[in-house]
This record gives sequence, structure tokens and C-alpha cells, in this order.
Amino acid sequence: MQSYPDTLLSSASPDFSTDEAVLITSNHYGLEVSASPLYSYQDQNFRLRSNEGKQFVLKISNALERPEVIDFQTRALEHIALTDPGLPVPRTITDLNGEDYCTVEDKAGCRHMVRLISWLEGQIIDETQVGPDLLQQTGRVLARLGLALKDFSHPAANHHLLWDLKNAAELRELLPHIEQRSLRELVNKSLGNFEQKVLPIIAGLRSQVIHSDLNCGNIVISETTPQAVSGVIDFGDMVHTPLIMDLAIASAYHLGETGDPLGQAVHFIDGYNQVLPIQAIEAEILFELMAARLCTSITVQMWRVKLYPENSEYLLMHNARARTTLKHFTSSATEKSRRRIMQICK
Repeated sequence: MQSYPDTLLSSASPDFSTDEAVLITSNHYGLEVSASPLYSYQDQNFRLRSNEGKQFVLKISNALERPEVIDFQTRALEHIALTDPGLPVPRTITDLNGEDYCTVEDKAGCRHMVRLISWLEGQIIDETQVGPDLLQQTGRVLARLGLALKDFSHPAANHHLLWDLKNAAELRELLPHIEQRSLRELVNKSLGNFEQKVLPIIAGLRSQVIHSDLNCGNIVISETTPQAVSGVIDFGDMVHTPLIMDLAIASAYHLGETGDPLGQAVHFIDGYNQVLPIQAIEAEILFELMAARLCTSITVQMWRVKLYPENSEYLLMHNARARTTLKHFTSSATEKSRRRIMQICK
């Protein structure tokens, strides 16, 4: 089987039990809790509930994750809290030694870094009725996040990440894992458009640290205040890259599978642009970037399924939608869609 040099993505996730998660929390944080597993891609997360009813997330990192990358994510959350305290992002909770993270050893003797973060109440946006107002608000929240991170820097911010859209051309090595020929050819064509229209100008785009994964599972909506964002979660894909990638990634999840190819993404883009104006050079490539994000999701997930078929339910959770959306998005009137994007971004 063809491999890929990103050893973190090709490695197995941690495999701690809920009982072990409870013991880790007790030993390192002094909290008596119950634990239930949460879906994760390459790490392992548990939802914790204390005897007093407080909730937390225990994050056990992949053994191959570099400590400096975890520190990068932790410092970014601190920076956001200082720069825009009103943004609903998790807070790191220190252990009994006052540290932001500790380490634990699994049965094989591998060391994993562990963090405890606050739980943000609400339901993910996938589980709600999403209208234009909510999408505009979500776009504004992402823009605020971009502004909050504008001046943040860290030595590990430029770490390599296959999910980073500027690396989309690297997906070609994984194309053989897409067994359906027509889909493989479509992904290959979309990557060609990315290489032709984005790569030549990428060095001139404004760049900074971004969230880089505002999919519908990472947006929490308030259950008490209708149509209000109560949380942005999962900062595990943060990276220093062109700013417009953040909008492209998030917008790709709101494209239409049928009918209007831009679907509800227009409302998200509009909300973002109200807070953080999109430059013309960025608007011109937004179409290719959204298609590239769909290509990344399809390709990486199909590759990972072959490596870890036991985790296929989670890995393929959004794959069918990504395939349908990419086919519809790229087969429709692309120039009309591009003009609409440019009009929104004025």
C-alpha cells in the first residue's frame, strides 16, 4: 500500500479506556469524574463530568505529536482570551503542579501529553436548524478569531500539516486510495486548478496563525439563546498559513449538494467580510480553495480508512457529503459562482 510521510496522520490514535481517563484526571487534576469518549481524529478525547456537575474535556495527544505543537495550541488559546475575551473558546485548566499539561504512559510504554480544558455548553451546529442569520454570525465569529490571532506568533506555528490548504498539492501522492475512477479524476482536476491559480500567488497573500478547521462539528450553538454561537472548539489544526484559508475551509462545509452550488456559504462569507474585509486577490481564489478543502477531506479520509478500518465510521462521517458537494460545486457554472463571491466581498 502506498504510504505518506506524515507519520502523525498515519499513526494509530491513543487507546486509553474510560477508567484510565478517570484515573488520569484524579491523579493529575484532583478531580473525581465520570468519563465518556468523544470522537477524535488522531488524538483521544473524553468528556468528563465531576461530582459537582462541572464538565471538562480531557485531551490525550498522539504519542508522535511534538510537545512544541501542543504548546503552540495552548499559548494561542491564552492569546485569544487576552485579545478578545468575549470569544467563546476553551480555557486550559492547570494540573496539580500548576502546569498546562502533563504526560502519561500507555501499556506499550509510549508517552502522551495530556491537557484538561473547559467544556463549552450547547449543541454542535450540525444538530440545529441553520438559517442565514446564524451563518452570518458564525462567519463574524471566525473573523473575530482571525483578528484575535493576527499578532500571535510561536516557534511551532509553521509546523507541517497535510490539512493545511497550502499543502493541497501533496494530496496527489494519496490519490490511488480513491478507488472510484471518476471521483479520482475530479479530485485530480481540482488539484490542478489549485496549482494553476493559487500556488503562483500564495506567497503574496496575507498570512498568520488561523484555526484551520471550523467544520460543522467545531461550532457550538447555545441551547438557551437561539441562533447564538456559544463555542468554537478543536484547535488541533492551527497553523500559520494564508488567512483566506480559514474562510475557505469553513465555507466549504456550507456549500450546496443540490440546487445553488454556493448554498448557504454566501451568508457565512458575508458575515466574515463584515468584520474582516476580504481582499480582492483572496476573493479571486476562494472558489479553488473551497474545492481544495473538499478534496483534502475526501482524500485523507479514504487513505486513513484503509489504514484504520475499525475507525471508518468516524473517518467517513462527512465523506459522502464532501464527494457529492465537490461534484455539484465543480460541475456548476463556476464563473457565475466566482462572480457572486466577488460581489459579496466588495
